[in-house]
Amino acid sequence: MMTELDELVRLVPPPDDVVPWTGWRDLEERLGTELPDDYKALVGRYGPGSFDNFLHVLQPVCDFGPILIEPSATRSAEILEQLRAGGEEMPYAPDALLPAAKTDNGDTVYWLRESSAARPQDWTITANAARGTDWPTFGGGLVAFLLDTLSKRSHMPIFPRNFPSEKPEFVLYPPKGARRR
Repeated sequence: MMTELDELVRLVPPPDDVVPWTGWRDLEERLGTELPDDYKALVGRYGPGSFDNFLHVLQPVCDFGPILIEPSATRSAEILEQLRAGGEEMPYAPDALLPAAKTDNGDTVYWLRESSAARPQDWTITANAARGTDWPTFGGGLVAFLLDTLSKRSHMPIFPRNFPSEKPEFVLYPPKGARRR
């Protein structure tokens, strides 16, 4: 039986030379939460890079600091708390949101942890535009979200109409010190 990750790999081929990361337990301890298995499998299969040079899944390790999950989670929590303290209405408590991906437009895709009892495998997806007040949701996990988005089965309204491209691709970030052409 084909998994959602298998379908995503078929739709958007990953690089061949990704070395799976093994420090999950320490990362989860520092974050104070377990992470979904589909996310771990996704990171292990694709590594750090972007889908269509637009959507960047946060990573446990990467030379490109803005997509590191730990500092992104810390900064996101600070920003969400500041917004809430400033009177911004949000449909979710800041501690129910954990960033999972970012876009080149400054949008953030979050895991929605609506209950502390919810297992990471049951988390769903929500997103918020950089300067928006809408919080559209997706009723599945991160890999299902990527598959539905990249196959155009669904469209997150905060994303531009031209994303994804007709033939989406994954671009691995160049190693540290490598020059872009």
